[in-house]
Amino acid sequence: MKIAIQFGAGAIGRGLLGKIIHDSGYKLIFVDVFDKIVDQINEDGYVGLELMDHENKAIKLENVSALCSSKDEDLEKIYEAITKADIITTSVRVENLDSTSKIIAKGLEKKDPSTPKVDIMAFENAFRASDILKGHLLQNTSLTEEEVDSLATFPNTVTDRIVQNKTVDGRSVVEISDDFEAVIEQTKLKDSTSKPIKDAEYTQNIDEELERKLFLVNGVHAATSYFGYYKGYTMMDEAFGDEEILSDVKKLMEESSKVLIKKYGFDKVELDKFKESKLNRFLKTASHDEVARVARDPQRKLGKTDRLVSPAISAYDNNLEYDYLAKAIAYAFKYDNKEDEKALEIQDYIKENGIEKAIEHFAEIKKDERSGLFEKIVEEYEKID
Repeated sequence: MKIAIQFGAGAIGRGLLGKIIHDSGYKLIFVDVFDKIVDQINEDGYVGLELMDHENKAIKLENVSALCSSKDEDLEKIYEAITKADIITTSVRVENLDSTSKIIAKGLEKKDPSTPKVDIMAFENAFRASDILKGHLLQNTSLTEEEVDSLATFPNTVTDRIVQNKTVDGRSVVEISDDFEAVIEQTKLKDSTSKPIKDAEYTQNIDEELERKLFLVNGVHAATSYFGYYKGYTMMDEAFGDEEILSDVKKLMEESSKVLIKKYGFDKVELDKFKESKLNRFLKTASHDEVARVARDPQRKLGKTDRLVSPAISAYDNNLEYDYLAKAIAYAFKYDNKEDEKALEIQDYIKENGIEKAIEHFAEIKKDERSGLFEKIVEEYEKID
């Protein structure tokens, strides 16, 4: 039987990747840092899911096991499994790809070069996350890049599904929606004609898929959370239920859509359908999500290639509208949740250096290069009480 390793046994790890990998006929091994979920999977011998669109019908993913990466006795088993794996996937959050890469590197160093390559795919909310994972891996291994490339491939991905952790009879269960995205960069697979995960989509142009999801799903979600936080909301359904916020978000979506049409030639009618379906899904499921969780780590979300700044820069460079993207960026800079370490680092930087320096430092938008966008963000920031 083919072997798959899934790093991360959280809601996405079990509810999206675990489900589609299991359904593709693999012997599935979860790897997680938390021993509680590892022990549960091994004790039960299955992963429990509930289908939220079907009256929470319960299903089981069987023929699964789990290993704990924080236990020395399991690490050797993980390395050994990596040497035999057909595919390796991750859903650990992008900030944890570095530590995950160290484990994968150890396994690749033990892999027989004469065996088939392993497809390694990072399913994270970041632009070209598999490339990021590979970059970390190269820094954490004695192997050369040529040797790594002889052992593994790193196709980029797009991933999206509504999932929700819950406890049933003392056991962790994941609620999942029917609707999901799992898109794989087919040209980078070890066999570019293969489809190793049967329910995934495969694309020749991953960037357009990545940016459509990043701008119109992740960007919209983040903007709503920052607008909502300012108004004192704690749950995302409160934010989406605010008419002013919803109006601003829809205008932001329109700005980002124009960027995507200009950049990739998306059909406007099809893109409008995509926007409508994603916004309706947010409105339907937002009661499950906390503002603080969605807003978490504004430093990453304010990155030059991320969900708010990237479309804003593209809009400015192409003489398109960017008013609501700039407004969302400004509110992200105002996010001062005292329980969010990355947010507080931004606030400390602003106190010491001012908002203009912060925009150049975190968003990499330079006043002398993109003055109109830069000044609009400052203007929106200064409007906030």
